[in-house]
Amino acid sequence: MLGVILFFVYSISFTILLPVDQIHINPLLLVLNVNWIRITTVVFIGLILMIFGFSAVYLKMYSESGLTGLPGYIFVGVAYILQLCKVTWEIILYPVISNNEASLFLLRDFVLQQSTYVVTFKMISSATIFAGIILFSIALYRSKVFPCYTAFPIFIGGFSLWTLASSLRHRSKFRYIYLCSRVLYPWFENDTKCEDC
Repeated sequence: MLGVILFFVYSISFTILLPVDQIHINPLLLVLNVNWIRITTVVFIGLILMIFGFSAVYLKMYSESGLTGLPGYIFVGVAYILQLCKVTWEIILYPVISNNEASLFLLRDFVLQQSTYVVTFKMISSATIFAGIILFSIALYRSKVFPCYTAFPIFIGGFSLWTLASSLRHRSKFRYIYLCSRVLYPWFENDTKCEDC
């Protein structure tokens, strides 16, 4: 639950406290903002907790999840680890780059974002979360350990989170995390099983 709360806080904070309207013009303005490290640290901790959360859900349903459960869990786990790598850059490397006159151009001129390696990394990350969300949602739906409808916010949220335009990205995270926190957590906590699906 704490991971969901931290994602919720991150989504609101990123949109309100950072100049997100400048993200495609001059990303340096985001990194140089006094709130940058605080906000990225929040999402870093949230990602770690979400890995444990997905692991707990999988352990609870693994015997009922069928062939899609394990691959879905592995893909989601790898995707979160890759996201942790990206957030680590944002916490440690981006501030160093933005505070060094000789390296400012890497962020200001989108050199890093347009690098073949970085683009490939992001594509692999997106592919793993996309595959993982589909497989994990199917496994969650079939397992009947949780109400069947709990698979849909994960699927829809995961799909929109990684495919919507970047200008909508943070609003999408906000809606997705709120929906998951309202729909999924009460069932996990109450250990309710869906018998009607």
